[in-house]
Amino acid sequence: RASGDVKALARQHIEALNQKIIELSSLRDTLQVLVESCQGDHRPDCPILKDLESGACCTP
Repeated sequence: RASGDVKALARQHIEALNQKIIELSSLRDTLQVLVESCQGDHRPDCPILKDLESGACCTP
């Protein structure tokens, strides 16, 4: 392959990685908020579980 083709392909990979980083950062931030709002005791009303059940925390 020509070096220009390789460079273009590498840029495409970088863009895909940047998009994944954005998505994962958003998921991390959401989980951080949930962890901070969870009491961590034996009560069944855990905000983490509620979000997991609804699917809200894991949809980018």
